[in-house]
Amino acid sequence: MRPLKLTISAFGPYAGKIELDMTKLGESGLYLITGATGSGKTSIFDAIAYALYDKPSGEDRDDSNLRSKYAEDGVDTFVELEFSCRGKVYKVKRNPEYKRNKLRGGGQTTQIARSELTLPDGKIIDKSKREVTKAIEEIIGIDRNQFLQVAMIAQGDFRKVLLADTEERKRIFRQIFKTQRFQVLQDKIKDEFLKIDREFKTSETTLLNYAKTICVGEDSDYLADVERAKNGEISGSETVEIIKKLIETDEKKKDELTAKISEVEKSLSEVDIEIAKAKGYRKNESDYKEKVGLVQRALVDCTVAEEVLKEQKNKESIRDEIAKKITIIENDLPSYQALNELQKEIFEIGRIIAKDTASKEDNESSIKGLNGEIASLKEELAALDGANVDLERLNGEKTRLEEQRARLTDLLKDLKDLSLKKDSLFSEQEKFSQINGESADLLKTYANMYKAFLDGQAGIMASQLKEGEPCPVCGSLEHPILAKAHGEVPTEEELKKAKERAEEKANDAGEISLKCAKLVGEVKTKESAVNQSIAQLIGEISIENAEEKGNEKLLELNLRISENAGEVTVATENAKRKEEIEKLLPQKEKELEEQRELSSNLDLELKTLETRKNIKEGQAKDLLGGLLYSSKEQAEKAYSELTSEKARLKKELDDSQKDYDNKKDELVKLQGEVTALEKVVKTNCNIDLEERTETRDKLAKEKEETVKEKEEVVSRINANKVCKDNFESLIDKIKETEKKHAWMNTLSKTANGNLSEKEKFSFEAYVQTSYFDRILHRANLRLNKMSQGQYDMIRREEPLDKRAQSGLDIDVIDHANGSVRPAKTLSGGQQFLASLSLALGLSDEIQSSSGGVRLDTMFVDEGFGSLDGETLRIAIKALRELTDGNRLVGIISHVEELKEKIDRQIVVEKLKGGYGSDCKIIEG
Repeated sequence: MRPLKLTISAFGPYAGKIELDMTKLGESGLYLITGATGSGKTSIFDAIAYALYDKPSGEDRDDSNLRSKYAEDGVDTFVELEFSCRGKVYKVKRNPEYKRNKLRGGGQTTQIARSELTLPDGKIIDKSKREVTKAIEEIIGIDRNQFLQVAMIAQGDFRKVLLADTEERKRIFRQIFKTQRFQVLQDKIKDEFLKIDREFKTSETTLLNYAKTICVGEDSDYLADVERAKNGEISGSETVEIIKKLIETDEKKKDELTAKISEVEKSLSEVDIEIAKAKGYRKNESDYKEKVGLVQRALVDCTVAEEVLKEQKNKESIRDEIAKKITIIENDLPSYQALNELQKEIFEIGRIIAKDTASKEDNESSIKGLNGEIASLKEELAALDGANVDLERLNGEKTRLEEQRARLTDLLKDLKDLSLKKDSLFSEQEKFSQINGESADLLKTYANMYKAFLDGQAGIMASQLKEGEPCPVCGSLEHPILAKAHGEVPTEEELKKAKERAEEKANDAGEISLKCAKLVGEVKTKESAVNQSIAQLIGEISIENAEEKGNEKLLELNLRISENAGEVTVATENAKRKEEIEKLLPQKEKELEEQRELSSNLDLELKTLETRKNIKEGQAKDLLGGLLYSSKEQAEKAYSELTSEKARLKKELDDSQKDYDNKKDELVKLQGEVTALEKVVKTNCNIDLEERTETRDKLAKEKEETVKEKEEVVSRINANKVCKDNFESLIDKIKETEKKHAWMNTLSKTANGNLSEKEKFSFEAYVQTSYFDRILHRANLRLNKMSQGQYDMIRREEPLDKRAQSGLDIDVIDHANGSVRPAKTLSGGQQFLASLSLALGLSDEIQSSSGGVRLDTMFVDEGFGSLDGETLRIAIKALRELTDGNRLVGIISHVEELKEKIDRQIVVEKLKGGYGSDCKIIEG
């Protein structure tokens, strides 16, 4: 990539538009970008970086402030770069977002950022800044960071690279060569080891917790062994063997207890049979006596039930009478239904009459209210007749008052600006008076020195004349009156410096004079405009008194504007209310007419309903005369009561019959049971129930104790089996984890450079050494020449401190004495040469690692001021060798010696008066 033409407009320190035809610098070799400190030398590289990548070169340069603070309103801010790449020509133009004054009216507007790339075929890409930047990256082959590292050699930055330790250099290379992924791999390996380490420690803790769950009997022979296992004093495999022995012992005891329980259960079964026989005999005796008593009671109950049944059968006539009444009601039900329909219809007509009567009352109230509301609205409308006229008048007054206030405010601002300009003019005039006096003194001093110098030269020449030899001035062979030297004669260098001081002071006075002239013009122009505004807004009054009078008038205007605002609010509300009434009044009048029509309709409907109600009431009266009850509801209630009574009487009869049958059956059943039990109780039983019961209780207690003991043994067996399984499973897992833990520990320490008794050399640093070795090789090709074969840089193999990270430290071989020492021990000039070599080597490596990308233009920024003449000569020679082939190298520097050594130059100058900078190309 080679810049061909750079156009800068209102960018950074450059107030105007500057065009640099960089083809004038040639296709190879060195050129100098020179100028005073702060003039804007590095801004040229900023402009190139901004044009290509939408951001200037420095991280501390904010692209939101790229517009020149010296630019005039009509000058646009932009950078345009025409460049060639791989034989094709491209052109990119960008402007940042910035604030500028509006072309019409006052205030400011925002100039939108734009980017535009013109391809060799004329196609233009201007969709977005990001797309243009992406296209540039694809054309050149490197991104912004790589471009800055390859195209700009900033000596101060690379001195840091030279003197950095391994950790700092590792961070630098991580950014340049994107080795972050190797650090991520290191961290991942370390995290994986820590995870395995936690698992391993957790497993050991879990194993100890499992040991604490071992169950053992208080009389066990293994009680002491179990206690040692719970305290973690024996191995896991030994603990498993103890658990197995505990399980085996408890299994035998469980079998013994199971046999004992079977024997006790057999004895219990035999005793239970004898107890059951004894209890059965005693129960039969008791049941016989009880059944005899029940037979007697059953005879009485059966007799009583027979009497109740006869009484219920005698109520047959009552049941027949109820049935007749039910039939009559059933036959009259249609008539009750018709009566009910008439009563409903009469009720509905009455409800409608009541509703219409209420509506009639509401209607009359609405008519009365509407009449009053309409009269009130007409009266209010008449009072608001002139509201719109008042509002228009007050709005007009508001506009005039606000215009007067704005003009008066501008006038007061102009008065302050005029006062500031007068103060500036006075200050500059005083400064001019002082500097002009100093300039006159310096010119007088120079004139005196010049005369003394000439007199001194004549005296020197006269002292060398000889009689008979021609004078070098007039040619005379005779020298009757010789000139004499008077006092101390200034040297030519002192005379030159005096002249420079006088000229510099005269230039300063000239610049201040121009500034004063400009300020005088500005003051007169401003004063004329202010006087015109005073006459229009305040009246005939001097500028000195105008501000006070203007503030008084502004106060009056603000008070009147405030009053006007209140009046406008009231007038607006009145106009709005007038419009509302004009819309509302016709609606109310229409509503009144509708209510009057509704009133007439309600009168007619009420008369019709009264007639219908009278007719229906007569029909209901006639129908009611032929019925037993006055309403269907009363008839249905009577029907329900009679039906219930009929059902109750029938149920009482049925229940009496059922009760008699049941008691008779119960009597027969009890008599049969008494006969059967009488035969059983005549036999005899010789079993002692109390003695057998006591024996059974002893056997049951023995069984309970044995079962409980067995359950404890079984519980221990189950718990110990679970514990054994957990132990065996976890021991296998611990063995696998232990193997992985060992090699993961070694791998993690190796990758992260933490092996004990070894140098701290991480995996990322190891990968970076491949880049670093190539960089040092490329750097040494230049350092060896620049140091005349004395120095080479090497990567330190053995660290000075094994406790710190190593692998990327630099040592220097001094071939003059064969010593190897750290790079930081080099002198200032030697460090510069080493830093420059390292920077150039890094630049070459980045281009190589970016797919062989080649930049045909590079910049070297500062760093030459501290060099002696010989070192400077060597550095320039090395840079000239860098340009072999087809490459231009621009040196950014203010060092005077470089102006003599490098003919082709871009000269950056500060403009007089401090209004930014300008630059031009000198072809040499």
